[in-house]
Amino acid sequence: MLETLTEYLRISRSQALDYVLPSEDPNARLEMWRQEMQKGSDAQNGLVRGDLVSRVLERSNHLHDPRYAGHQVAVPLPELAWITAATALLNNGMAIDEMGPASSPMEEAVMRSIAQFMGLGDDASGILCHGGTLANLTALLAARQCQSQSDEWREGTTEKYAVLVSEQAHYCVDRAVRVMGWGEEGTIHVPVDASHCIRPEALETAFAEAQTKGLKVLSVVGSACTTSTGAFDDLNALADFATSKGLWFHVDGAHGAAQIFSKQHRKPLEGLQRADSVAMDFHKMLGIPALCTGLFYRRSKDAYSAFSQDADYLYEQGEQDEWWNLSKRTFECTKRMLSVAVYGIWEQHGAELWESLVDQLVGNAQAFAASVESREGWELFASPESNIVCFRSTQWDNALLRKRMVERGPHYIVKTEFGGETWLRCTFQNPFTTEAVSTSILARLEALGRELD
Repeated sequence: MLETLTEYLRISRSQALDYVLPSEDPNARLEMWRQEMQKGSDAQNGLVRGDLVSRVLERSNHLHDPRYAGHQVAVPLPELAWITAATALLNNGMAIDEMGPASSPMEEAVMRSIAQFMGLGDDASGILCHGGTLANLTALLAARQCQSQSDEWREGTTEKYAVLVSEQAHYCVDRAVRVMGWGEEGTIHVPVDASHCIRPEALETAFAEAQTKGLKVLSVVGSACTTSTGAFDDLNALADFATSKGLWFHVDGAHGAAQIFSKQHRKPLEGLQRADSVAMDFHKMLGIPALCTGLFYRRSKDAYSAFSQDADYLYEQGEQDEWWNLSKRTFECTKRMLSVAVYGIWEQHGAELWESLVDQLVGNAQAFAASVESREGWELFASPESNIVCFRSTQWDNALLRKRMVERGPHYIVKTEFGGETWLRCTFQNPFTTEAVSTSILARLEALGRELD
């Protein structure tokens, strides 16, 4: 097995594969796996000999290939494969102290340390959960409990609540609002500027309109950064507004909060330290396998506000603020030993490894953007502040270009749409993607475009 994985990494790194993403109809892939399953448990062709792993490797999306510039998923640090294997074998659930005797204190230690590094203060702490969507929901649940005049957890929602958020914010914020029962009008989308950053001057108008409708605004949510274009909201401006109105300030930093580790690229995060809560995915720019998201609180006690219930089969009767019983602060009861990977990297490297990763990935994006600007027939949406670059051809159909690249390879990029227009989108997740490799993306697109002429 070790030899198989080592060889896979070697081949991926060398760009020897014919494609990053295997192009095949989803129904055809399903039929193939159905047929494989019908072969039964033949030890000559299955898990025992490692053949299943080989088949999965062959038919998967190859993130370790430098030509990968697709979705916002980390290229995992290789040493974490062994940590993941160990934690999968141990399977300590972490709901309460005795279920995670090693991983629970590791989580408390590393999250407090990182929260303080982020500038959230000496009282800051955090928890880990499976994904940014869950982290954002948990943060808004805490905001509801802390900002409301009543005990929403026990008595239910008695008012019409709302949050202010950019119209370019990730859809999970709106989903969280609907899950909490606030309905469609509970998400108040604030207009953005040409760069897709929230317009701070529009906050006052949106707030006043909400009050006119009888809505009680509890929180303002900043995007750091947006998924589509990598735009960062002005966090200081949002913090000023939140303070003036007595609102909870949450930062959805699922993708971009990782740049706090980079002295070179942390400027878009100015004001982050003023947030009441921050979500940050370790499984995007920081090399941790998915899913692993940190939810940080400036005041550690706020972490206990989202969920306030008794469970006699889990908890002893005692104080509410028990860091060792993680299910008092997380939506999940049982969760994977997420802390081991985060703790291991932080213990071994501190901020240095993550700084080098962020610098490399954002640097790759900036170099690619410069290549786009220097070539005829291409348009850049905006100079990248993160590792996300949106661009488009001015002479060929961009949706068709992307479709052909996915079908024929070898590169993998994605697309987005705004203003009724299709834009191509690269997210540089692989630190081994060189400027030569990124430039080859444009060359390949041009070759495919000429076929359309």
